Amino acid sequence: MIKAIVKPVYNAMHNLLYATSGINPFFKHTHNNKPVVKGFVGDDHLADPTLDDVLEKQLLHANIPVSHFHININGYIDYLQKANYPSDYYGGQPGQNNFTEKTLEHFVGTCFIPFNRDMVFMDVAACTSPFSSIAQKVFGVQKVYQQDLIYPKGINGNKIGGYAHETTLPSNSVDAITLHCSLEHFEGDTDKLFFAEVNRILKTGGKAVILPFYFAHTYTIHIDPAFNLLRNHHPIIDAEADLHYCNWYQYHSRHYDVVQVQKRIASQMPDCSIKLFRVDNFREVWDKSYLRWILEITKN
Repeated sequence: MIKAIVKPVYNAMHNLLYATSGINPFFKHTHNNKPVVKGFVGDDHLADPTLDDVLEKQLLHANIPVSHFHININGYIDYLQKANYPSDYYGGQPGQNNFTEKTLEHFVGTCFIPFNRDMVFMDVAACTSPFSSIAQKVFGVQKVYQQDLIYPKGINGNKIGGYAHETTLPSNSVDAITLHCSLEHFEGDTDKLFFAEVNRILKTGGKAVILPFYFAHTYTIHIDPAFNLLRNHHPIIDAEADLHYCNWYQYHSRHYDVVQVQKRIASQMPDCSIKLFRVDNFREVWDKSYLRWILEITKN
């Protein structure tokens, strides 16, 4: 009852604050000697796929392997039937809330990782996601970990609490790692530290899959200034990034460009290879999908 009353009031305060973002003295108006921009840089790419054509050429020019991935829609439908998601997971049915996007990301991850009984698997920034239990139920994986900052710090059963670069797992001990719509929220240098941790804990031949991998023509940090102000959160904004404001109730979201793929990712993983995949038919599954790119990491 209290939540039903408080939430609309909070949302109204948030929206009013955001509406003042152009003049509000508590918000930054320039960053990196450039004006702060309103809007999501990913929308540029969704509206104009030729921007991703340019990114593909830039990757190849930088000697970063890139390939195309086509979603097997019938395979996705079959996966949904086997996974049997709980009804409280984004509405529990295709078309409800963000259910299709989240479950599609899970399914596509299974196309990159050869799940099996004897592997060690970790789902990073898992929060309340059922994906690790689906890996056990559908694919028979015996040893799974769920990692998230909201869990009690340290390894407690199958949960690992703390930052993703502080797993304390032994070196060369993990076969597969997934991140679903989560890397973009790693602030400051925690993304770089995480990739160094991936380099350490993956077994030879092991894989980490990040999807969507948020990738754009310009290195961009998105924040919601009203959300951060109301939560008294002070996001770390990289000096090299463009700064965008978005009205989406999130602290921080990072889009990499090709230079930052090399600088923040590849350079942190001397024992690993990276490859990017461009998803050709993500909008055929759901007209609001944003699964444009996938990052695959393999331990050499």
